[in-house]
This record gives sequence, structure tokens and C-alpha cells, in this order.
Amino acid sequence: MFELARKTDVPLVDQIVERLTKLVRHGQLPEGARVPSIRKLAKLVGVSPFTVVDAYDRLAARGIIESRAGRGFFVAKRRASAPALSALSTIEALPDPGTDAIALARAALADPAKIIAAGSGFLPASWFAEALPANALARVTHARRPQAWLPCPPQGLGELREQLAERLVQRGIAVGPANIVTTFGASQAFDLLARILFAPGDTVLVEDPGYFVLFEQLRAHHVKLVAVPRGPGGPDLEVLEAACRTHRPRAFFTQTLLHNPTGSNTEPAVCHRLLTLAETYGFAVIEDDVYGDLYEGPCVRLAQIDGLRHVIYIGSFTKLVGPTLRLGFVAADAGVVAQLVERKVLSVLSGSALLESLVSEVLDSGRFLRHTQTVRARVARMRRDARTALESAGLTFDETPGEGIFLWGRVPQALDQDDLVRRARDRSILLAKGALFSPLRAVNQRLRFNVAYSAAPELVRFLAESVRAAA
Repeated sequence: MFELARKTDVPLVDQIVERLTKLVRHGQLPEGARVPSIRKLAKLVGVSPFTVVDAYDRLAARGIIESRAGRGFFVAKRRASAPALSALSTIEALPDPGTDAIALARAALADPAKIIAAGSGFLPASWFAEALPANALARVTHARRPQAWLPCPPQGLGELREQLAERLVQRGIAVGPANIVTTFGASQAFDLLARILFAPGDTVLVEDPGYFVLFEQLRAHHVKLVAVPRGPGGPDLEVLEAACRTHRPRAFFTQTLLHNPTGSNTEPAVCHRLLTLAETYGFAVIEDDVYGDLYEGPCVRLAQIDGLRHVIYIGSFTKLVGPTLRLGFVAADAGVVAQLVERKVLSVLSGSALLESLVSEVLDSGRFLRHTQTVRARVARMRRDARTALESAGLTFDETPGEGIFLWGRVPQALDQDDLVRRARDRSILLAKGALFSPLRAVNQRLRFNVAYSAAPELVRFLAESVRAAA
């Protein structure tokens, strides 16, 4: 019937499946035709009967062949199917990511092999191999972690919460496992907090610029967003205090370290003053620390000073271990934790024990620590390279250098930013327009760049041509 390639990395089972599928698709094995028996095909192509059994099982699962009791295997009847929808594999197939926040979030998840993901919030997939080696799943499913296949406690696996608590204690944040709830990434943490803390019409303070997905999540809960300008040293305290007097907010969302999109860090004096305002005006401070693992050296976090009296702390492994591992967590006082667990049960019932066991294994093995150190050094190097390349194209940056995976670039005033983003999309280049990072859409002539992708020659050439044309 066909020959199998012996000097190739493609498994024999996969080759048999591919060959038989093509024979059926091309009509050489018509509908209802008998397929050779397991032993016969094994003899014809020179493989073990067990290999053919595996191949036939896969073909049956795909509806290519079917088994008839006592008679053997036959080509299955083709079923009529609806016209296939076009796959959203490139940013051209999406709504304009320059004007739509949800479109930008979806475009950032497109296949990075098909786009230059300069506006993405994720690191390249190739960077995650050290943290999550091929044998990690096998180690998790070993008998020493039987909980991977059991229902996951709604609050999260006890072993993982103990590890998370120990990591926070090492950062000077006094918590125990009982203070931690796991979530499907930081995004679910934001959503759960909004459900338990806010009612429609409540005022919530956010940084400007800040995380664009958070703005859309909060708007979905019908709260009033009040912008607090973010400067090189943190949020503007005068504006923050004026907003507190005027609006009596329920909460303030902030990133203390490696702010998205500016890369700035909040100064210790600003942290202390911010917590004084939280005490005075009675609002919660929600500290988003999803990039904090990339910060090197001594630092001050709000949760470290406050001890979770007013601060609710959010962390995540998605940015460093990979977007396939949607695992975040919230650290808060007992009352908030109880409400979060209740709301989590009502929304998703529980987390994934397999996923949480996998992260627990990565932490326990020491790989995450080594991986973080490697990524930190690589980001610092690529940040310098990306900034140099973008400056050569005509972009400018603030004097305060910033840190982390994002550069907050400024394009010349003469350049039409909307047109720039659209033309970039036509070239499969994803750019993140600054206005999306402002709750008031007030940030103009800015672009957020991911340093891992932003020294790409095609991107630099496109930006340089655009700047020259505008001039």
C-alpha cells in the first residue's frame, strides 16, 4: 500500500495515519472500502501489530475509519460539514488592534511565527523551555504527586499555597497559606475582586497609563473609572488625594514594580504616602505584581509595608512560565479570601489540580529561580538593543530609563499614529497604541514596545520609513 520512512524523526504511527488519511481523502480508498486487518497491514509495512493498533485507534477517533464487530475496519462514511470559518491566525483577520482593546489582547495571542509581536505582552515561547522542560508533566504525574488527578480545592492546592506563602515571606510580606487563593491568571483575579468589592456606580481609581485589559474588565462591572496620572516615581499623589476627597473611591489599582506600560517603579516615599491615604479615606489598594519576579535588587512593595491591612496583592506565573499556564493568585486578609473562594466556586467551581501541581513542581525543582535569573539578564540585554534600534528609527524615550519587558516610546507629532498602526498591521506587525493604555484615551503619540521583539529589522525599517515620510 505504501512505504514508511525509517530514517526520519516522524514516528511510524504518525506516518501510517498520514498515509491512510491521504488514501481516503484522494479517493484511493473509497467510502465503505475494507481496510487491511491489523496483522496484514503490519506485515505489509513491516511494523509491529501494536503500532497498527495505535494508528487505527487514531484514525477511528478522527472519523476516517470505523470498526465493525467481527468484520474488521472500513473507511467511514463522510459526514457533511459546515463551511469552515477563517482562522484568526494573523492580525489582519482581527478588528483593528490600534483602536480596540479586546482586539489588541486577541492579536497578542496570535501565532508569533506569523507576526512581529512588538505590541504583545508575552515573551517568546522559546524562552520558557528552561522553566518547563519536556519531562515536567511526567514528573508531576508520578506517584509522588497523586493530587494532580484529584479535584482541586477551590482555594488552591495546599502544597502550592505553602510555596507561594514562603516566597512572599522571603519578600517581606507576612502571609500564610490561608491568605492565598489561586486563580486562572491575574485576569481572573481582577474579575473576582471586582465582583466582591464593587457595586455598579462605585468609583475606582486606576493609573493613567495602565493595563488596558483591566479597564475593560472594570467597565464591564459598571463602575466609574477615575484616572490618576502615573509618573516616573509612581502615581501622582496630589491628584490621588484630590480624587479621594471628591469621589470617595472603593479601590485603587496600581503596579509598584515594572509598571505596564512605562517600566517605572514606585518610589518608597510614594508607597508610604499612598498607604496613608488608603488609611485616611478607607479604600483598598490592589497591587498588581505580575512582573515583579523580573525586578532585580532590593525593592519596596506596598504589601510588604502594609501587611495586607489595606493592600490586596496579585501575582502570576503566566508572564514567566508561559501563557499556556494560566495561573495567578491573590494574597489578602481572611475576610477577602473567604469571599474570593465563594465567588470562585460560583464561577469556575475550582482550579486545575494538574496545572497547579505543574507549577508546584517547577517551583520545587529550583527551575523557576534559575529561569527567572536567565530571563532577567536576557530582558536587560534586549531592552538596551531594542531602545537603540528604535531610537535609530526616530522614536524617543523619557530620560528615566525604566526596567522590564516594556519600552514606552514616543513617535513624532507629525506622524499619524492611527495610520501607522493600520499600516503596520498590513505588514503583520503588531503595534500597541498608547491611547489604549489610558482610561481616558488621553495618551497620544505613544507606543508600547515589547523588548523581546522590538529590535527586529523589519519593524525598525518600517518605523524609520514612516518617520521619514511624515517629516
